[in-house]
Amino acid sequence: MKPACRVAILGHTGRPGVRRAAAHLVTRLGKQQCEVRLDEHLAHEMGEGGVALAALARWCDVMVSLGGDGTALKAARALARRKGVVLPINLGGLGFLTAAEEPELDAATHAAVTGAWPTVRRRLIDAHVRRRGKTAHRALAMNDAVIKTTGGYSALHLRMTALGSDLGHLVADGVIAASAAGSTAYSLSAGGPLLAPDVEALVVTPVCPHTLASRSLVLSSRQSVVLRVLGSFDQTMLLLDGQDRVDLAVGDEVEVTLARATVRLFENPARPFARALQAKLGWQGSEKRSLS
Repeated sequence: MKPACRVAILGHTGRPGVRRAAAHLVTRLGKQQCEVRLDEHLAHEMGEGGVALAALARWCDVMVSLGGDGTALKAARALARRKGVVLPINLGGLGFLTAAEEPELDAATHAAVTGAWPTVRRRLIDAHVRRRGKTAHRALAMNDAVIKTTGGYSALHLRMTALGSDLGHLVADGVIAASAAGSTAYSLSAGGPLLAPDVEALVVTPVCPHTLASRSLVLSSRQSVVLRVLGSFDQTMLLLDGQDRVDLAVGDEVEVTLARATVRLFENPARPFARALQAKLGWQGSEKRSLS
């Protein structure tokens, strides 16, 4: 990758240290002859002039996200189909999707702008909402598309179609359709499987299903799942990466598949997926012991 000279900074304004880290990067990258622009919300917190996220995404070679996984997901959706590459730095909590921690900020940004770190391309999720046969909403997500109720207490009734067949009436707290990246998030907490990050598949996981027979379903990159809302006592919604909400009505159909759209991310050679599983998710194992 050729050296990058246009760097955008997106930050979680509610995280301690984000403004300090952003100011540090503006100074440091400026000395490296990089042009730096801030997201308008972060810039406002710093008393500076900023740029709307969509415009930043069109302009930048690298977008540094300062925060946790939520900030990284926001950056990834903004850079879908764009030339820019996401460099997620963890200044938040878990930070499973991030490439480096706060103490590694200088080293990581230097590796990114000089092209020292490799990049990977990940496919996003396409969620298509149809109402009375017409498109009501369509959007992309990096991690997952979740159908659930707003109250969280009433069961949700859905009709599920996948693999070319009607899979029947599902009663659950919700359903998660996740990418490989999202398989380490909400889907995992709901009992779904872990997928290696380069696996192009869709994981469909019921949340607290009202039957022992409902389990996760892994679909290929060419397959989709269609979920039709039958009803609930609470308002039903579609959540994209836990951030963007679309209210659903009875009869609405949500089709979820892997999108053709991709996003590019920097990969830290010193932090492979298996190590992140151990460090971030507490993957446990034991040394091989002799039976003798």
